[in-house]
Amino acid sequence: STASLSAAAAATAAPPAPLPVPPPPAGSASAEVPVQQASRPIVVGSCAYWRGKEAEESKSHEWTVYVRAASPDEDPGLFIKRVVFQLHPTITPSTRTVEAPPFEVTEQGWGEFEVGIKVYYHGGERAVDFSHLLKLYPEAEVAGSPARELSIDRPVVAEKYDEIVWAEPSAELRARLSEADKHAPEKGWRSSKRAEWRSGLLCQPPF
Repeated sequence: STASLSAAAAATAAPPAPLPVPPPPAGSASAEVPVQQASRPIVVGSCAYWRGKEAEESKSHEWTVYVRAASPDEDPGLFIKRVVFQLHPTITPSTRTVEAPPFEVTEQGWGEFEVGIKVYYHGGERAVDFSHLLKLYPEAEVAGSPARELSIDRPVVAEKYDEIVWAEPSAELRARLSEADKHAPEKGWRSSKRAEWRSGLLCQPPF
């Protein structure tokens, strides 16, 4: 019959084409482009000089603890907002906040201790905590050999390379990192008045 033919035709007919889906409105979550993560290598370290036999026993060394960019020609102030150093409680004041590069603290003393370091970044990113052992006395350069003698000409340098990774950096931080990639030698640690090449490390006597 005509009715059954119509039913059979309907059963075998191709399904209607789906309606086009309009693009999501601008600003909606599905329209946002995923933010790529960013990273930046930094170095946390210290450089200590023995002040010689004539120095006070309680001030036998002059040392600097610091946070610097891994590249000697990079301005860390473009992405680091401030650094807070927590020194030994016998040092007054024991908390030091540095708001601009060079991010470092210099003092005199005789003892080694653990320095707490908190690094704050531009763009409202979460601060990162570090811990650094201030080294004043040289160790053996070859396992099993005696430690080298104290010298007013050769510093004790202890450094640790680290890499900060931001999973979703803010637009401000991304722009600052892009600017930092251009390098500014005059603002890098290579041009510091306290720095010179010595055994591959940039550190010079403070006196």
